[in-house]
Amino acid sequence: MGSSEIGKLRVRQILWMNGAIIAVLGISFAVITFMEITLFHMFLFLGVLLFVQSLARFIRHDSASSIIPALDQIAKYEKEKMGSEWRKQRSAGSISSLLVSGICFLNAYLHFKSNILLTIEPMFLFFLTIAILAMTNISMVIHSRKVEGAQSPADFTDYTWISSARAIIIGLSYGLLIFVVIFLV
Repeated sequence: MGSSEIGKLRVRQILWMNGAIIAVLGISFAVITFMEITLFHMFLFLGVLLFVQSLARFIRHDSASSIIPALDQIAKYEKEKMGSEWRKQRSAGSISSLLVSGICFLNAYLHFKSNILLTIEPMFLFFLTIAILAMTNISMVIHSRKVEGAQSPADFTDYTWISSARAIIIGLSYGLLIFVVIFLV
């Protein structure tokens, strides 16, 4: 695969990811606006969704196939280029989805008898969307540069551990920022 073809596939990958994020957040906002969703329902839905995603990843852990052809080609390219680190990265993603699913189930349990309705301000959702898009795109660019710059699978030694640690630090920082914004505004 030539570098120009890979570049085109990366652009399609980013467009698909951004489109999916915007669609999911838009649908979520519409559902929250027009239906009465409690915190229990939200956490239960997210827990089930993440559990199913994690389970599907565990079942297909060695598969690079996707329903979207552009993502399918990129996944196969990365699997070939990264070697065993690709499987480690998939496993780490599955485990993190499973852990977050457990946290969502715990929150659903804690809010079981609560009738607190989920509400979201449009301006907050706008800034949340921008922040999620920024973090996703930055991490995709960093990952893409690492993959394209690598000469062999040996260049990915400890890549999963390092990228997971970076994601945790950024996620915690982002969570702290949201916490501060919510309580200061």
